[in-house]
Amino acid sequence: MPSQDPQHKTAAAPQAGASWVRLVSDLGPALVFFISYSQAEKHGMPEFAKAISGDQAVLFATLLFIPAAVAGFVFSYWKERSVSPMGLFTFVMIGVFSGLALWLKNDIFIKMRPTLVYSLIGLALLGSVLLKRNVLKALFSGALHMPEVQWHGLAQRAGLMYLCLAVINEAVWRTQPLAVWVTYNTWGDMAINMAFWVINMILLAKYFTDADGKPLMVEDNEKS
Repeated sequence: MPSQDPQHKTAAAPQAGASWVRLVSDLGPALVFFISYSQAEKHGMPEFAKAISGDQAVLFATLLFIPAAVAGFVFSYWKERSVSPMGLFTFVMIGVFSGLALWLKNDIFIKMRPTLVYSLIGLALLGSVLLKRNVLKALFSGALHMPEVQWHGLAQRAGLMYLCLAVINEAVWRTQPLAVWVTYNTWGDMAINMAFWVINMILLAKYFTDADGKPLMVEDNEKS
């Protein structure tokens, strides 16, 4: 079986902590959006929200989602003491498109936000590969090491995955009832994202190295 020495196990611990923080900061606001939408659909709009969101449950959910997203962003920064460019970009897009939706009382901005965000992320990743300035590798900030060819392939696959998410989002909100899109937006693309990264990390684990390029995984017949 593959094994890691204690030094590599210690180095991996901060990554696990960071992943937990990102999961909480992403999942919390998504739950607020989903639950508030579901409750407004079932029981009607609260009086205090009607002046801002009218009778649209999705706008009411957005009204509650914005402070939850701010809280998630602050929590992530507090725990990690840093903000990734991708995280900052997503946070800004949430603010801009959610604000436009509430200001104009038009939910199309909420529905199209994932399309724009995923499209730009996908194009940025694929473009960075073509320019030989791998954005994905930079986002890991030295927390993960592997050969350049693996970074190249991972960035390509991630770029295509995010472009696919953009296409799927467009297809769902344009062809399905709003409730279906809300469910997909909350759980569907998150599940696809998580499955993509878990599968890729498992498949790439044998290529992981330390900062000096020494493999982290050692086959049984190589152990002394």
